[in-house]
Order: sequence, then C-alpha cells, then structure tokens
Amino acid sequence: MGLPEYPLKRIYNFKGLSVRPSIGYPLPRGPSETMVLETTISPLGGVHYMSNKQASTPEVSVIGLGAMGSGIARTLIEGGFTVSVWNRSRSKVDTLVAIGAIGCDEPRDALNANTHVIVCVSDYAVWRRIIQENSLESHFEDTCIIQLTTGTIDDVQTHASLIQDNGGRLVEGAVMCYPRNLGTDEAALLLSGTPDVLDECASILSALDANWTSLGEDINQPSVLSRSLMSGLTGALMGLVNGAAICRAGGVPLDVFMKFNEGTNNILLAEQRRLIEAIRDGRTKENEASIKAWAEGNQALNSVAASLGTDLTLQNAIQAVFQEGRRRGLDEHDLSALVDVFDPSQ
Repeated sequence: MGLPEYPLKRIYNFKGLSVRPSIGYPLPRGPSETMVLETTISPLGGVHYMSNKQASTPEVSVIGLGAMGSGIARTLIEGGFTVSVWNRSRSKVDTLVAIGAIGCDEPRDALNANTHVIVCVSDYAVWRRIIQENSLESHFEDTCIIQLTTGTIDDVQTHASLIQDNGGRLVEGAVMCYPRNLGTDEAALLLSGTPDVLDECASILSALDANWTSLGEDINQPSVLSRSLMSGLTGALMGLVNGAAICRAGGVPLDVFMKFNEGTNNILLAEQRRLIEAIRDGRTKENEASIKAWAEGNQALNSVAASLGTDLTLQNAIQAVFQEGRRRGLDEHDLSALVDVFDPSQ
C-alpha cells in the first residue's frame, strides 16, 4: 500500500530592473508575474513531481504610511495586490511587511518597483522635500503617480508640471473617508486625470473605492471639491461639539442631546439640498427664515452660552457673517444669500 502524497505550494514573486534593498536580488519592474511551484511530496520526503504555472498579480507602490497611507496599503494587500511600501519611519513599513507588503529602504526603490505609485504624505511640502533630498525627478519617467496628498491649487499645478516634464503620468485625487472605510461602500475617492490614465489605474482605484468618482481632466477639481465638502462637514461637526459643550455645562444629559440631534438629520439633509439649489438657481430671496431671524437666534444662543461660561468663539464667528450680510441689506433674504459674503467676486 503506497504512502499518501501531500501537495506543497511555494510562491515566488519576480519583479525585475530595480533591486529590493532588503534582499539585494534584481526585481523586474512592470506587471509582475507570480510563479507558483507546486510540488507533491511523500511523508518520507521524496519529491514525486513539480509543475510550473504563472498568474498575473497586480502591483502598486505606496509612499507615505500615515493613517491614510497605511490604510490604503493594507486595503490593497487584502485585495490581492503586491504592494511595495516606503515611509520615513521604518516601523510603519515593518508593520505592513508583516502582512505581506514589500518593504523599501528608499523612496526611489518604491518608485522603481512598479509603474503605478500612490503618494499619500501629510502635505506637498513634505513630498517636495522627499523629491529634492532623494533626487527623484529622473524616476518619474513611465510612472503613473496617483497623488492623494492634500494641497493648494498652486501645489497641485506645480506638482503636475514636475511629473509631466519628467515623463510621468498623473492622477490627482482626494480621499473623503476614514481609513477604515476604504474598500467598503463608505469609501469616497475624488479623482481627476485624462480618461486613458484613469482607465489604466481603474483596478487600483476600484479596490479602494468601487464607486470612485471622476471629476474630469481638470486636476484642481479634487482639491476644490474636497475642501468644500470639508467646510460643510467641519462646520456641522464643530457645531455639534459646541452644542454638546453647552448641554454639558447646562446639565442636559448628552444621551438626550444625541436623541434629539438624530431627529434633525432628515431636516438637515433636506435643508442642505434646498440651500445648494437656491444658490445654483439664484433664488436667495425666497425664505422661510430670514437672515435677520437667523442672526437673532444665534444671538440668543450666545446669551445662553455666555451665562453657562462656555466659549463663544464659534458663535461669534457665525454672528460676524450674519452682521456682514445684514450690512449688505440682506435682512429679509434666505440664508443662501450669504454665499455672496463668502464669495464677493460674483
């Protein structure tokens, strides 16, 4: 009676042209191939056969491993990508190597490892410093940079010129979700680029956000839209925290505050839609609550907050906007009319 045989699978990744710094053997650049060596062995150690087959493995590099960059790399690894990573502090690299990433000692190694490279550092000043300190300009040729770093319009334009002048391709983007949302229905990527470049990056982008949004070829759009959305989100959340402070100081249980606040969510959503449509259509004179009424309500809020000893910074800033609107004769206009206070150019 023969002894049973047990399959043993060994997987080797071959990636070439650059050198993996931690190991030192050549790694071909470009689309990777994973060679799967399947060997059947007996319990006594005899090798009975070996067969080779090759399967395509998508590859990408990630430069910058803060909370968002690490989340991006982790999501791609879990999605079956071969991911090379670099970060100034090695500990964050090692954390991802432990779950399957390929660690790079230098940023140029991450650029050379793959033709698609995601950059997600804290700001463009940091990215410029990384480029300058490591003379990375020559490594952009034939590389597609997926830029997910927050910056100004000037930053975006200067960076685009740098990449394109050195033979690279660019997707400019912004992430509008928490790292934990990546790869789920709650992910939100805002992206701009030429159709051909977005198309070549589609598998990477879809692994992060299956419903990612193209804003066209204007590379300023992700920065403008993401900061605009952040304005609304920050205002709402700061107002919520401020309200919680007033309740706490006034002895209202926060569970009660939360219950009634949740009840206003549908009203808030409907009002947001109405305000944007009013601004779009120029219907800022129609109102159910005038700017004058809003200003008086905010002043009453100020009085309550002051009597409880809570900070008035947020309410005072809001009141200043109301006062400017009233100075312009907008007393009986809708709240949406304040768009001209924020954007007097129109």
